[in-house]
Amino acid sequence: MGNNTLTRRALFTKLLKKLLVSAQEKDPLFEKYSRKIYNGRRYSSLTNPKKDLTGKSGSETERVTNVTSGLATYTGTWSTSEALHLLRRTGYGFKKSDVDTLLGLSMTQAVNLILTVDNTPPAPPVNHYNNENPDENGLPYGADWTNDAFVTNDIGGDTNGNRTSGLSSWSLGLAFNQDITIREKMTLFWYHFIPVDFEFVKQSSNEFCNTNSARICYKYMKMFRDNATGNYKSLIRNMATQPAMMFYLNNQANTKSAPDENFAREVMELFTLGKEEASQYTEADVIQAAKVLTGWRVQDLNTTSEATNFVDKLHDTSTKKFSSFFNNNAIANTGAGELDLFIDMIFSKSKVVSEYICRRLYRFFVYYDIDANIEANVIVPLAQHFVANNWNILPVLDKLFKSEHFFDMANRGVYIKSPLDVIVGTMRTFNLNYNVSDANNYEAQYDLWNTFNYAMYDMQQAMGSIPNVAGWQAFYQKPSFHEYWINSNSIQRRYGLIEYLFYGFDIEKNGLTTRMEVDAIAFVKQFPNATCEDPNLLVSECINYLLPIDLSITAKNAIKTQTLLTGQASDGYWTSAWKTYQSNPNEMTESIVKTRIRSLLLTIVELAEYQLM
Repeated sequence: MGNNTLTRRALFTKLLKKLLVSAQEKDPLFEKYSRKIYNGRRYSSLTNPKKDLTGKSGSETERVTNVTSGLATYTGTWSTSEALHLLRRTGYGFKKSDVDTLLGLSMTQAVNLILTVDNTPPAPPVNHYNNENPDENGLPYGADWTNDAFVTNDIGGDTNGNRTSGLSSWSLGLAFNQDITIREKMTLFWYHFIPVDFEFVKQSSNEFCNTNSARICYKYMKMFRDNATGNYKSLIRNMATQPAMMFYLNNQANTKSAPDENFAREVMELFTLGKEEASQYTEADVIQAAKVLTGWRVQDLNTTSEATNFVDKLHDTSTKKFSSFFNNNAIANTGAGELDLFIDMIFSKSKVVSEYICRRLYRFFVYYDIDANIEANVIVPLAQHFVANNWNILPVLDKLFKSEHFFDMANRGVYIKSPLDVIVGTMRTFNLNYNVSDANNYEAQYDLWNTFNYAMYDMQQAMGSIPNVAGWQAFYQKPSFHEYWINSNSIQRRYGLIEYLFYGFDIEKNGLTTRMEVDAIAFVKQFPNATCEDPNLLVSECINYLLPIDLSITAKNAIKTQTLLTGQASDGYWTSAWKTYQSNPNEMTESIVKTRIRSLLLTIVELAEYQLM
């Protein structure tokens, strides 16, 4: 990675308008966030880490004290900073109205609201492709395809491809249009944790997959959305026979004469027990589990009533004997009932399962490093709470998000955003047009969503596209975890797209043009006029909303001078311009303030701190 340092330094120099950066001999931001060997977590007892943009030695406050906070209920300040922290971690970015809503509540009420998920299914994906590629079943434009099956395999492949692409776009559209609750972020958690790749399923050797895979992938995602804060054990049982998973991990081909260990291995290694030290299942256990799982088959995939059924003649009828890790448990032949016995056996290792899942939740919602303090003060009691609540995930989330540990300053501004958090969060926060003006122009709408899903694919994350069964590396892979999002290619694409959004571009499709451009004036007008008039207050408020940590007075003054004051010394230079625009809003006065506000906002979002949450 060292060979790329100068490239990225040049990029930052350009993006930050040379704001005190060009004097650096090295690029400490790249050094800080690039992939590297993990050397231990550092903490701060300060509430406002200070950072001088010059990058001079000693100008950045390091995190130097151990974090000992635990799951006791947070009783500290409830302000904009805390509300934003909660919204960033439980959703994609935020709306100013969301912040205002939470600030009208107590911390407890705010978390309750975030966790009150509306389980009403969203409108399903529809035929958006008919104008270019007519549906091979004759399904009308704009119609729901999720219950429309292709009976034969000689037609439907092209339509299924369009539906699969549409499913990815629709999934991203749900993220854009999320409500204030955690549902969409939890859907992503489950999907990254227990994934299927849409294209991989489509390419399955099953004769009807190439024409009907989009429908079963939709139902797989629906399973997560319907169970966003539900029961984890029930989810695992449901997932085990979901058609999309049957094809993805090949349990469809698991038979007594040719056992396939793929699903048996991953259900233990990735989905329940993990592979850390406490998880002591053996290779022999995998072999026995594969025998337990023989005989399940997806049937009637070319109908609207496809189902995974048990076929007795394909099942291994021997008694399956497991290792001492499972207390030498034996599962005798009970046919279809063996699956439930197997899942019960896994969950009998409640300490191992609960702690593994709580670590995965922690690394997704809080931070990736789990040291001895966090293991003892957060993971272990949270796991006990999980088991005590009969594997229901909602009480676990409630305990975590109301804890002093979640709101600990050591956990703010330290987590590198995923591409979804960067792009979806930016577009939601700045109220960009992620929905087209004509709701019935499905082709234009899906094309817009697909444009951004494709852009995020280039940043190594996209809806429906998983690199492997373990999900995205940033959420599980030691030692770098979330640092895997950052490399010399991805960082340029992140900043490049943000810059495009500020200077604006059009997306044209099916006779409809959608302008993608941040309305800088509208964004700051969300704040009181007294804040907008004062350049110091305006800079501080924008930093407060857009960055997870504060900047030094020196940095704020430098940003103010270079943007709102355009190099002038007097604050009145901005105040006068704003008041003139307010009293006489015409093309010229608007242009003056728009240019300066856009410069301010762009400077802030192109700071490396904007990549954190």
